[in-house]
Amino acid sequence: MNISDRQDYISKIFKDVHKNIFDQIKMFEDKSKIQDDVWHKKELGNGNSVVIDDGNFFDKAGINFSSISGKSLPESSVGNKSKSMGLPFFATGVSVVFHPKNPYIPTAHLNVRYFCTYKKNQVFEEWFGGGFDLTPYILDEEDCKRWHKGAKGVCGLVDGNFYKVSKKNCDEYFYIPHRKEHRGIGGIFYEKKKFEQVDQGLNFSHKVAESFIENYVEIVNKHKSKKYNKEEKKFQRFRRGRYVEFNLTYDRGTLFGLQSGGRIESILMSLPNEVEWHYKFDEELTNEQQKLYEVLKKPRNWIDDV
Repeated sequence: MNISDRQDYISKIFKDVHKNIFDQIKMFEDKSKIQDDVWHKKELGNGNSVVIDDGNFFDKAGINFSSISGKSLPESSVGNKSKSMGLPFFATGVSVVFHPKNPYIPTAHLNVRYFCTYKKNQVFEEWFGGGFDLTPYILDEEDCKRWHKGAKGVCGLVDGNFYKVSKKNCDEYFYIPHRKEHRGIGGIFYEKKKFEQVDQGLNFSHKVAESFIENYVEIVNKHKSKKYNKEEKKFQRFRRGRYVEFNLTYDRGTLFGLQSGGRIESILMSLPNEVEWHYKFDEELTNEQQKLYEVLKKPRNWIDDV
């Protein structure tokens, strides 16, 4: 299989992931609110961004597939000590974010991706990355347990210790140092994961995405009919400010997109429409809000036998 055919083969797997997630989430939104944007950017690559902007169910949602290549792999994707830094590269994957209007339904994020670099027209190095995390605004411990149970199940496809390592990585990655708190209740996060065969990595990426969407749809169905008040909505908008702060300040995916000359509309699709910042707003929390802050300040093991 030549390089071009290999890239097409790998990209198709991620296109299937993209379609599966869209097929399971589109039932919640008015069709007229869904923008299906197939794009091509010269000297970069192509993709498909499905975006819901100020929908009836979602404040903002994005399901993005991309397949890109370049002459020099950016530092943000590998670190400045990597032997792949500066080499020609190919990258493809799916990035997803859901910001529902109802504050009882958490924000959710998924990313699954494949990278490879080339030397003398041969694959020099290849790896997978990804994970998913959940950002609630009203804490439901059963949701958190379901989320992490699904995460542990899919990690078992790699080995018995992979969930523990990936959960710790997730807690550390989605941390906001200037706030001294985490973005949400975590999930899994892995980088530069290598497999003996590329198909093993592709299968694992597919299973990670399946776990993400199946468990998220369960959470959505559980809460979608719940009524909420102005105070709960205001708190949701305030907490989304933390989401924006992390994505624009610390997220390496955002940085990679900017450094690689990526498509700005796709890179910034993760940002919610309705966000608020208030002076010392979180100094007077309700009991329910305080419970949320406790798990954001100190990550919890949601599964007893971790």
